[in-house]
Amino acid sequence: MGRLMDDSVDTKKLRMFVATVQEGSMRRASKTLFVTPSALSHGIRSLEESLKTKLFTRNGPVLSPTQAGQKFFNEAQDILARLDEMVSRISSGDRNEHIQLHIGTTNTGCRHLFPGIVREFRESFPDVSLKLEIGDTDHLLNEMNERRLDIVIAPVQRDYRDLVQVELGFDELVHIVHPSHDWAQSGEADLASLRDQKLIVPSVQSHTYDLIDSFYRELRVPLEPFIELNNEEAIKQLVSLNIGIGVVPRWITQEEVSRGSLHAFALGDGPLRRRWTVLHRDQVELSFPEFLFIGMTKAVARNLLG
Repeated sequence: MGRLMDDSVDTKKLRMFVATVQEGSMRRASKTLFVTPSALSHGIRSLEESLKTKLFTRNGPVLSPTQAGQKFFNEAQDILARLDEMVSRISSGDRNEHIQLHIGTTNTGCRHLFPGIVREFRESFPDVSLKLEIGDTDHLLNEMNERRLDIVIAPVQRDYRDLVQVELGFDELVHIVHPSHDWAQSGEADLASLRDQKLIVPSVQSHTYDLIDSFYRELRVPLEPFIELNNEEAIKQLVSLNIGIGVVPRWITQEEVSRGSLHAFALGDGPLRRRWTVLHRDQVELSFPEFLFIGMTKAVARNLLG
């Protein structure tokens, strides 16, 4: 079976932490990093929450690392030193081996996750090129098994042999309807009318379709799609034209729901949650850019998926 691991790296927070230990106070560290004291304080607090560990003890304005904080400081220094060395080496023109990461993700991952990941990654590795392939989960995993992709970011609901999965979080699948739909008018979903709805759902070959189908079986409602699409953004567009009701993740509909151009309803009594992961091949040692890319992916996904 594939391994599931939990490793999050945020270089900004690491630098905030290291600078605070070195300077002994947040005020001096904030000047060193050219950030506001409140931003630095928030970064340190967020890091402590992620690690579930107290990193500092306070004696007036002076901060001292706890025992756990001192150990983490040593590790963080090493990580940042390795990162700075690699960036310096690449920037200085050591290009005997061109570094390129081949990334695969779904349409939703490309539109909503990838831009934020690239923005973070470019700050640390401006000269590492990225090649992106977009497709459904099974296609991307096949490409990875064929060694044509280094990293895959996708909603994956089961484990795979020879693949390492880093859990990114969960999203909730919901029904979305046009404002003129009966459900929107009444303010609640009439699940008894599901059989009569024109359903627009992800492609039958997708992992998400299997998840929806299993959920519908529990409701004792046959899943009979009106339209199948391997593009959740396109599903939103069709629903906005009042062609049918769709099933998409709630987090990508927030803007439309807040404007009132779409209405979202839970699929049943409880949420239908879908797991997102970032995957790479087992038994293959990660390069440092790959290691940091995975960490940044997790940090960005946490903010978006919640």
